[in-house]
This record gives sequence, C-alpha cells and structure tokens, in this order.
Amino acid sequence: MPKKKKQEIAPLILKNGIFVAGHPRSGTSLACQLIESAGVHFPSDLGADIYNKSGYFELSYAKELEKKLLEEAMTEENTEELNKVVKVLNEAEGLSGLKVVHIPALLFYRHIAKNIRAVLIFRNPADVKSSMIRRGISQFKLSWFDNNNALIAAHENIPKSIVISYEALIAGRAGVAKAFKKIGFKIDVNKVKRDQQTQKNSRLILTGDEIRMYKYLQKLEKQSFK
Repeated sequence: MPKKKKQEIAPLILKNGIFVAGHPRSGTSLACQLIESAGVHFPSDLGADIYNKSGYFELSYAKELEKKLLEEAMTEENTEELNKVVKVLNEAEGLSGLKVVHIPALLFYRHIAKNIRAVLIFRNPADVKSSMIRRGISQFKLSWFDNNNALIAAHENIPKSIVISYEALIAGRAGVAKAFKKIGFKIDVNKVKRDQQTQKNSRLILTGDEIRMYKYLQKLEKQSFK
C-alpha cells in the first residue's frame, strides 16, 4: 500500500496582532512600556537588568524563531514554533503584544494576522552602535541599515503602523501620544523617564547610507505625528 502523505502543518491565525519592532537598543522596550499603559500585555520570560531596568518584554523562543524565519522561512518546524507563539498571544486575557528585533520576521506575522498594528522604532545609528558595544554586542544578525530597510518595508505593508524615534519617546514629544492614538492606543507618556536614556550624542563614524537612512526615517516619523 502507498504511504499516506504527511499532512502539512497550517499556520494558526493571529486574532489581534500588536507588534513593537526595531533594531536592538533602539527603544523597543520603552515603546512596550507605553503600550502596556494602554492596556496591552507583553508575555515575557526575560527579566530586567542594569541595561533594561523595566524588563525586555520578550519571549526568548519567539526571538530565536525570528532568526530561523530569516534563514529558512516557513518550514514545518518553523510553522510549529510560530503556532506556539500565536497560541500564547491568542489565549492571553485581553490584548497581548509581541516585540520583534529581527524586523523582516514581522512580515511573516503580517500574513497570518486578522488585524495587525505595529509600532516601528528607530534611533540614531551612532547611539545604537555605541549602546550595543557598551553591552558587549559587537555583531547582530542584521546590520542597522538592513534592519531599518525592513522597517520601511513593514511600514509600507502594514496600514496601521507608525514610525517613532527613540529620541521622541525619551523626550516625551507632543506628537508621540497623537501617533499612538492613530492606531488605537491611549498611552501614558509619563511612563517614560528621561533618566532611562543609555547613550547620547555618540561620535561613532557612520556611512553615507546610514546617514541618508536616518534622515528618511525622520521624515516617516513626521508623517506619523501629523
């Protein structure tokens, strides 16, 4: 008798996808704090430390899955892992969110989400790199430039998305609350404390492409603030 064909694993549908995405050390944890003030919970198995005193708002296995999705896309094993993450988000009481640092992985969630909203965070690349070096992180799977190129792609493909800088979050700029309100979140801007800033005015040398990218991201932020 012929062998039965193995049934393919179908991805679960994410009922309500709320994401914060950005390159490491760009202010994603600050953004998660603000969204939690609007009633969204971020399941996490990573606690606070001296670098992120309020916690990381991350699921370690979801972060590992991001890397696998970049390398292999939707294999059976990755689909199983994706379903594990989606199940946690779907079964949580109230609204739940997920933080993503390998930004291209966000587009995989976009395809399975009924309703997706995204807060896309960027920061001066010199300060990002300096902050990462301070942490002892000299390399990341994606460069600042490539990861933020994916941020632009995410903004183009997710209608309910806003682009906000770390600098705007830490300064409590007036446009921040307005931008969050555009995608349905009434935040408490007082949750962010200025003394949380870890790096400022770094003199690390940037490439011309990084400078151009940073200026373009600032333009997208101005659009989100309108």
